[in-house]
Amino acid sequence: MTAGSDIFFKNLFESTHGKAFNFIKALSKDENIAREVVQTSFIKIWKHIGKYRNHPNPEALVYVTVKNAFLDEMRKQNRINAILTSIEENSHLQYTIADTVEDVAIRGEAFTAVNRALDKLPQRLQHIYTLYQFEELTPLEIADTLQLSVTTIRTNIETAKLFLRKELRKYRY
Repeated sequence: MTAGSDIFFKNLFESTHGKAFNFIKALSKDENIAREVVQTSFIKIWKHIGKYRNHPNPEALVYVTVKNAFLDEMRKQNRINAILTSIEENSHLQYTIADTVEDVAIRGEAFTAVNRALDKLPQRLQHIYTLYQFEELTPLEIADTLQLSVTTIRTNIETAKLFLRKELRKYRY
């Protein structure tokens, strides 16, 4: 990136960041969501600064980018909520098949394997994943608790999931 692009980005950021944040905060009614959406948007803007620099009205393009990032986040949250609702509504299905001694033994072995795999995770990932999976905190709640960004929390959760999937491959159906 050129020095001119750095200066352009700095000026664009300074002239639009506060207004973009207030715009998303008004839409979402949540300061943390607004902070996360605007931060993600400005990272995207930084990566594609040439597009903004060559646009006839770069400030307007910033607001379009921020609005679209907010809408994407809301769609994502709606999909997650729909999946969680479906799981909750169908939770009775797990009790329809009688447990056998073999099933109990397999579950015990799997439980032990999960604990071993969790112990292999770095402490930070283990803590974040435990908060998410076992204490059922949302990424936003974890981010607030640990004073980290929601994106960082989501990345850590996905990293832990990938590691655990790999470690627990033999227990998958």
